[in-house]
Amino acid sequence: MRVRATLWSILDWVHGFAIRDFELPQDPVGLVVATSDGRFSLTSLGDILRSEVPSSMRDVAIAATAPRWWLPWGRLSDAVREGRRQTLRTLGAELFDYYSNNPAEGRAFTGAMSASSKQVADELARVLDTTSAGHVVDVGDASGTLIAALLVRNPLLQGTIIERPDVVPRAREAIAKRGLSSRCRVVEGDFFVALPEADIHVLKYIIHDWDDEQGVSILSNCARALRSGGRVVLVEVVVPEDDRPSFAPLLDLNMLVVTPGRERTARQYGDLFARAGLRLNQVIGTSSPFSVIEASAV
Repeated sequence: MRVRATLWSILDWVHGFAIRDFELPQDPVGLVVATSDGRFSLTSLGDILRSEVPSSMRDVAIAATAPRWWLPWGRLSDAVREGRRQTLRTLGAELFDYYSNNPAEGRAFTGAMSASSKQVADELARVLDTTSAGHVVDVGDASGTLIAALLVRNPLLQGTIIERPDVVPRAREAIAKRGLSSRCRVVEGDFFVALPEADIHVLKYIIHDWDDEQGVSILSNCARALRSGGRVVLVEVVVPEDDRPSFAPLLDLNMLVVTPGRERTARQYGDLFARAGLRLNQVIGTSSPFSVIEASAV
């Protein structure tokens, strides 16, 4: 009782002073700052956790703290010892099936991928020559960020996004918001089965999700669907061939935990291309963590 009475006395004493008389504690994470009038405002770091602001990281933060991430990562030691992903064991479904069954997390994942696409979209549109292309297919980009950049850069270009059935409405909405519905259609499809014919196939963060055999299967379908002189363009984080510092090894660890895939060197991507009937043309670095990897039919 004495402790409780003392506590209430302290609280009552504090309440008797104007809050401006105290030096307010600051947020150790750096998301908010206290002002002299007792209010709190967002810092520049906190501001990017809002939606609909430039460079918003809201969906990234939601996706990275959702069960899809922390449950498999809770078994990191098992993933390392066994050399296999932990998604089925912890989520009860493979990654993209899990997103289909949990649409709120799926939307956050789409938003997170959009945020990463914004890092490289303008540079991709600048370095990728589309002047001789009439049709580009974006494989699996529900946000429409990359294909929109290409279509804006080249007003004569037509586009198609191929996505999983549960993601198609999200992609159509994204394209409509950009005012590009007349130039870009969104279709259901499975890149393990077939892809629409195109002059250019763009795949961002697709091949790294899959093992070598699966990657070759996807790229082979791209090769079969290319028009004469067509190209396949990957947007991926490339593992350096030397020991220079890179974010890629950490991403590779994430691939181990949650997918059958891996991050790869430029040489390893070249090997996948060769097995799929394609030839690696060039790897173009960007100011983002991503590289643009271009290949053409042999």
